[in-house]
Amino acid sequence: MVKPVNDGSIGRAHSKLILIGEHAVVYNEPAIALPFDAVSVMAKIRRKAGNIQFNSRFYKGDLEDMPEKMQGLVTCVKGVCKKLKKKAVDFDIDLESTIPIGRGLGSSAAIAVALVRGLYKYFQVELQRETLMDFVDLAEQHAHGTPSGIDREATSREHPIWFVKDQPVDIVKIKQPLHLIVADTGRIGDTHSAVDSVKALYQTDHLNTRKRIEALGTLTKKARESMESGDLIKLGETLNQAHFELKALGVSDPGLDHYVEVSQASGALGAKLTGGGRGGCMIALADSIDNAREIEKALQSAGASETWYCQITNEVMDFESQSTRTH
Repeated sequence: MVKPVNDGSIGRAHSKLILIGEHAVVYNEPAIALPFDAVSVMAKIRRKAGNIQFNSRFYKGDLEDMPEKMQGLVTCVKGVCKKLKKKAVDFDIDLESTIPIGRGLGSSAAIAVALVRGLYKYFQVELQRETLMDFVDLAEQHAHGTPSGIDREATSREHPIWFVKDQPVDIVKIKQPLHLIVADTGRIGDTHSAVDSVKALYQTDHLNTRKRIEALGTLTKKARESMESGDLIKLGETLNQAHFELKALGVSDPGLDHYVEVSQASGALGAKLTGGGRGGCMIALADSIDNAREIEKALQSAGASETWYCQITNEVMDFESQSTRTH
């Protein structure tokens, strides 16, 4: 018996932060990623006769006419319908997202996660995690070519994760609350060129580049130890060292470096870029909520396009978040 569709079904997903390990994760080193729900996405599937209409701030119109950069979502929608033996017709998709695009916050993966969850709820079929990951991979291949998989994992999980490419994901425990401030430079990060430049360095200066990548892997392991022991001072120092290595690899830029320095001067325990770099966002670790507010205010005064604060606690994995739009 075919179940009726569930009209007005909603799929949701949060953003993500890479705490440490970006770029090195491409070379099979570990990374730690955090779910970040200060910015999120909601996909609502509504029954409506005719061709599928897609409504979002990125694009409004017929699904078949979506721009090339969004074709991953078209493939995703059609793939779900094909798997569930449903016709890709007679419903609309409303997408609401507060995740800035191209900032290293996992926008494309989060949108795919929310979309697939919404479609499965609409057709009233239980969604298995493996199936969700397969469809998100499908969408991500259009956005990133060959994604590492960290975005799909982090945007679909509620806990900090330990990620190594092609290995099972592990949960990272936190003994003390993490007070994090995220600042957006206002500039789209150039992940592709950053990844390509590290790859070129790896070939032309293999020994030194390999040492820096391995150093990032070692720092990621130290970060996990500090999170599990509750040594936030050491964690902050580790984040500072990670930014130094990323800067040496050429994936930072003057804007990111400036916000890192502003954070450190305002009392941050540590600060670094997050994501691909060369634009995008940076993160700072504070020792308290009050300290976090001071750092956030300093970043706003320094010209950050947008800032967010989030507190992550281990007991209930509560993500208390606040977004502050400054410009």
